[in-house]
Amino acid sequence: MPNIILITNPKSGNGAAVKAAQITQQALASKSINVHIAYTEYTGHASLLAKSFVNDFDIIVAIGGDTTVNEVAQALVGTDKLFGIIPCGADNRLAQHFGIPVRLKKAIKIIYNQKVKNINAPLINDQYFFCNAGVGFDALMGKNLKRVNGKVLINYIKAIFKDFQNHFPDQYTININGQEITSKAFLITITDSDQFEKESFGSSSEKINNGNVKAKILFKPSIRRTINSGFRFFKKKSPNEIYLQSDDFVINSDNKHHEILGHKDGEQRKWSTPLNFKIRREDRLNVIVN
Repeated sequence: MPNIILITNPKSGNGAAVKAAQITQQALASKSINVHIAYTEYTGHASLLAKSFVNDFDIIVAIGGDTTVNEVAQALVGTDKLFGIIPCGADNRLAQHFGIPVRLKKAIKIIYNQKVKNINAPLINDQYFFCNAGVGFDALMGKNLKRVNGKVLINYIKAIFKDFQNHFPDQYTININGQEITSKAFLITITDSDQFEKESFGSSSEKINNGNVKAKILFKPSIRRTINSGFRFFKKKSPNEIYLQSDDFVINSDNKHHEILGHKDGEQRKWSTPLNFKIRREDRLNVIVN
């Protein structure tokens, strides 16, 4: 039977992660599986713990929110270890991306079943991302939506309207496949081919995991489409969009400070440009999925 370590953020879910770790340990131990728990103490600690456990455990599970999950995943890229998720955060975007439910019993069952998907792990500068990354309006919207009062739909729509009115396309220079493209863009979203195939093109005709990252450049759309984009309805191409594909490209900002608001797997942050996006054959992650 496999040895499992549960890397747990005790602050996630206002302490719910601790209880989730204990229940997970008991449930898996009842199946004669060797399970241990390790608690994080500060930002970045989950990555350090995961690296220290690579030689001792077969399955390394993150219990917490997106930050904890991302930290553990960063440490396991390029290894043969299995990566599991027990979501206990506010958004749980990465768990949702891999089909992991928030219901604890179901998430534990997924860990036990060990259905594994080997995925690409693209890079933005020196950091991996596993869902998508980007700059522009979606980063601004994600930042401001976290301040929305509750999950009420009308508050969500009001926030999008406000951001839409106040956001203007920025000027970017993209170096890709030996070409330089300069354009204003409302947003630029980057992900691997597998993710774009499922969410953007709505087709299975193109080979999955073909070793490229794709960039969607969206010029300012209608407010209706902007609201739809907030719900992730990227199902059809638009005349206001162009798509680029490569295994390595660079995005530069033309603003004087060379700083832009971006996001990586749902986490908003300010980046200094240039931003180098690339995907390498050896950067893979074995994820336990639903």
